[in-house]
Amino acid sequence: MDSKSSENQRKIMAVAAVAAGLCMIYVFPEQGMRTLKIALENVMERLIPFDPDFYPAVPILGATYAAWMIILYLAGACCLCLAPAVYKGEEWARATLMGLTAVPAVAGMTMLIPWMVLVVSDYSNGPVAGILPPPDNVSMLPPVLFTMLIGLAFYYVFLFSDQATVKEKLIRFVPYTFLGIVAGMVFMNGQHGVRYFIFLPEYLTETSSLTPLGNLFTNLDHYDALSLTKMSQQQINAGELIKTTEAIYNPNTLLLLLGGYMNYAASYLMVLSVPFLWMRNKFGYYTVMTVSLATGLIGFNGYWVRHSFEWGVGGTMSMLLFTMFLIPVFRKQFFPVKTAK
Repeated sequence: MDSKSSENQRKIMAVAAVAAGLCMIYVFPEQGMRTLKIALENVMERLIPFDPDFYPAVPILGATYAAWMIILYLAGACCLCLAPAVYKGEEWARATLMGLTAVPAVAGMTMLIPWMVLVVSDYSNGPVAGILPPPDNVSMLPPVLFTMLIGLAFYYVFLFSDQATVKEKLIRFVPYTFLGIVAGMVFMNGQHGVRYFIFLPEYLTETSSLTPLGNLFTNLDHYDALSLTKMSQQQINAGELIKTTEAIYNPNTLLLLLGGYMNYAASYLMVLSVPFLWMRNKFGYYTVMTVSLATGLIGFNGYWVRHSFEWGVGGTMSMLLFTMFLIPVFRKQFFPVKTAK
């Protein structure tokens, strides 16, 4: 996007680049690690012993939180390197810094929601007996909350530091903010998809040996995928985990694969698109259109097959993003300005 920043605004952006870089190196990864450890402690002590459905959360959170922490550290170093360039008024540097500061905003959102699901949610009255309520001294707000809020503040510094009118900035605010919200929601639906895609009932039985069916792509073909989410470890140990004699090629397998790993990729692509959108590069626009359509369709599919309200919400949000980028008042922000010959 073409814009003009004053000298004071360039100074503010340079200082923000340094501050954001230091936060992403020294503060945000630590907040992520603290949040991860407390979440894992709760899921392993309170939930897994009674409900094996929660076990995949352990490797998933370990992998995704670690990925975010590594990306945050690298993004922080890049912010420090770009501070001189943004002070000189290099628009590409400003665009890149927008993308870099979108990382903690989205990462904080994706790392915050598991805290709400695994730490503060009370499953003691749920379908699986034996689960204890959350500890009395647990905080409702995770440490990583500040990663999201501070990252979002830096993001807006780079988004609004120019001489555009209030109306222009308001029009700019809507798609650039909603894109981050959808990226976070898409990533969380990805967590759900991967969690159940890697859930292997064969590994959770103490009485049966592992079979060739106990792998990622075939494990649901002999089970009712939705009934597995309501079974306790005690029921599994008692042999109540019923397996069919013939494979039914459960549609959940493909759905969870796409709704999991594809959603992960789509979320990262949404963040990656931010600097390209700002520079009016068509790659950014069509990347957003592609991933919003794909995640919208898989979200509705998840609602239909798994009766998942969260996937229905995610699908609706993705389609709203897709529609928003078709509206002329927003769409024209992302294409080169036509000049008269």
